[in-house]
Amino acid sequence: MLVRRHQLSTNTESKTDMNRLKTSSRFLPNSLCFRTRFKRWIWTQYGFLMITAILVIFINEVLLYEWSRVHWPDIEELAKKPTVVKLLLVADPQLIGEKDEGFFGLITRQDSDRYLAKTFSQANQYVQPDWILFLGDIFDEGLSATDDEFKRYFERFDSIFQYENREQKCIVIPGDNDVGGEYYGDKHPILRQRFRNYFGRTIALYRQNEIEYLKLDIDMFESYVDGKRVSIMEQTQNRPLTSIFRIVLNHWPLLTRSARFVKPFINELEPNLILKGDSHHFHIFAYDRINMTNRVMAREYLSQSILSIDLNEKRFIYEITTPTCSYRMGVARIGYVVLLLDSATKTAHLAILPTPRRYISLYIYAAYGILFFINLILMLLFPRRSLFKWLTTNR
Repeated sequence: MLVRRHQLSTNTESKTDMNRLKTSSRFLPNSLCFRTRFKRWIWTQYGFLMITAILVIFINEVLLYEWSRVHWPDIEELAKKPTVVKLLLVADPQLIGEKDEGFFGLITRQDSDRYLAKTFSQANQYVQPDWILFLGDIFDEGLSATDDEFKRYFERFDSIFQYENREQKCIVIPGDNDVGGEYYGDKHPILRQRFRNYFGRTIALYRQNEIEYLKLDIDMFESYVDGKRVSIMEQTQNRPLTSIFRIVLNHWPLLTRSARFVKPFINELEPNLILKGDSHHFHIFAYDRINMTNRVMAREYLSQSILSIDLNEKRFIYEITTPTCSYRMGVARIGYVVLLLDSATKTAHLAILPTPRRYISLYIYAAYGILFFINLILMLLFPRRSLFKWLTTNR
C-alpha cells in the first residue's frame, strides 16, 4: 500500500514537472518571437520615429535640467551652520498674460509655466530656504489685466511657486509690470491696491533674529525725500535699521541714482544690502559712502562659485541685481540666486543657480519636427519598406 502511494505521488510530481516544462517551452518561443519582432520594428520608420521622439523628450525634459543642477555650487557646508539663514532670490518671472501671445498663447503659457515650476522646484529643494524673496515683475501683463485676469494670474503664480503654502516666509515686491513705474505717470493707485490685496503691503518691515527686511516700491521717477520717506519712517519708527543684516528689497535700482536721492536714503536707513530685479541681468555694485561712487564687483557671472561679502565694513553698501528666472526675457544667463547670511561672521555668501536655456530645447523640438515630416513623406512614398532596406538600397 505504501509502495503504491509512493508510485502515485512520483507519477503526480513527474506530470507536474512535464506540465511546467511544456508551459516554459510554450512561452520561450513567444518571448523570442516578441524580441525578434521588436528588433525588426525598431528598424522600421515607425520605430525610428518613436525611438527618436523618446530620446528628444528625454534630452529636453530630463537631461538638460539635471545637467544644469549638477553644476550648481556646493553650499552644504555653509548652509548647515546654525548661524546661517538661507535666502532664495527670485526675480522677474513675468508670467505670460492672456492678451499678447496670439494664437499660440495657450502653448507658450503652459511651456513657460512648466519651466518655471520645474526650475523653482529644483532650486527650492536644493537650497531649502528660510525665506523666499520675489523681487518684482511677477506678471507680464499686470498693468492691462482686468480683475478677473489678475486673479487667474495669481492662481497660476500660486500653482507654480506654492505661494499660499509658504506665505509666512515669502516676501513679494511689485515691479513695473505689476503696478507701473517704468514710464512717468503709468503708476495708478488702483493697481497698487490690487497688488496689496494679493501680496500684502508694498512698504513693510520684517524682522527675524539678526535680519531686517525693508520692502519698498520706489520706482525710477519717485524721490525719497518728497515721496516715500513718510511711509518708510512709519515702518521703521523713525529709526535706522539696526540688525546685522539690514536688507532693502526694491525692484528698481537705488544706488545708481542721483546723490540727492542716495545720500538721505542711506543716511536715514543705514542698509548694508539692497536686493533688486528689473534688468534681467546679474550685477553687484559696491557703493562707497565716503567717495559716493559705485564700483562693479560682478557682472553676469561670478569669478568663483561662491562669493563672500564682509558686511563688517560700514563704508560700503552692496546692491545685488538678481537675474531673471524666465527664459522668455530673451537673455542668455537665467536662474536664481542663493544668499547665505552668517550672523557669526557678519558675512553674506552668494551663489548663482543657473537654469537651462529653454530655447535650445525648443530649437531641438523644431529640428525634430522637420525630420518628422520628412520621414512622414518617406513613409507615404515607401509604405512597405523598412528604413533599413530603404537606406541599403539607396546607397
